[in-house]
Amino acid sequence: MRKSILAVVAVAMLAVIAGAPAFAAEPVHKGVDLWMTVAGFAKTSFADEPIPAGFFCPSSQPFTGTVVFKGAPLAMEPARSLGTIDTVVQRLDEAAFNEKGEASTRIQLLALSLVSTEPIETSCGKYDVAVKLAGEQPKTTMRIFQTEPLGGTYSAPLSLNVKAVFTPVSGDKSARREVTRRIELGPGSSSVWTYINTNQLRPGVKIDTDGDGRPDTVLSAFSNFLAGVAPAVFKDPPTRPQFMNASDPVGGPCCPSPLCPYQSCHCDPSSTDPYNSQTGCDHLHCIWTCVQLPEQACACMETLP
Repeated sequence: MRKSILAVVAVAMLAVIAGAPAFAAEPVHKGVDLWMTVAGFAKTSFADEPIPAGFFCPSSQPFTGTVVFKGAPLAMEPARSLGTIDTVVQRLDEAAFNEKGEASTRIQLLALSLVSTEPIETSCGKYDVAVKLAGEQPKTTMRIFQTEPLGGTYSAPLSLNVKAVFTPVSGDKSARREVTRRIELGPGSSSVWTYINTNQLRPGVKIDTDGDGRPDTVLSAFSNFLAGVAPAVFKDPPTRPQFMNASDPVGGPCCPSPLCPYQSCHCDPSSTDPYNSQTGCDHLHCIWTCVQLPEQACACMETLP
């Protein structure tokens, strides 16, 4: 009888332990996440929504091609204070974790700056293409999962209104053209985060959010959430990755040891072959993250001054 009672008590205690969080979860404060695009791994296809005939010049045919992009560093004050970032996402809400270690916040694109890796060919000549945000941006929901005391993973689908600007290589300003698009992107692969307790941004940093080349928005100076950096055992508090030259397609960021640069890719949600940079995505945006790869050592060989 006594053994039966002890067994029941033991089962009850296990049930309580299993339903309780393994560690206290500090809420994630609202703030901004800074990204650098992997050159050559962002693209937009016009196959399903062609640019109409006569767009580039009266005789131009519908454009159904794919434009491949790289990041163009955002204009900012002080200059180069954030390195070569080209994409900024803002988290709009304080995110408190529930008993399952899950939290959520609304997110919204704050800034984007992409340029084509090479001019596109049309029957009216060659055009360089630049992409920036256009007007008010949609909001989506970011779900944050704490899988260990120092951080975890997240799921963040993105919606954005963009303007693609086509500038003739010939320099004829009268032939400049613009088109706006709504783009939906699914959650990125390798989406990781870690807690931080130090200020990662100097106060008063201002960035260009409308693509006119003039910084116009002051960024929030502090958040305890560092997106794109996996939780790891650090000798010192984790620091924001230092990004290498934006023209280097494979260099990636200089990640804090023991983490290595890795690509996180957002693909259009309806794709049957997500994150494939060659096929399967009408729209693809890959950004650098810092993760710990099995049996792989990496080092930072070059950083920005």
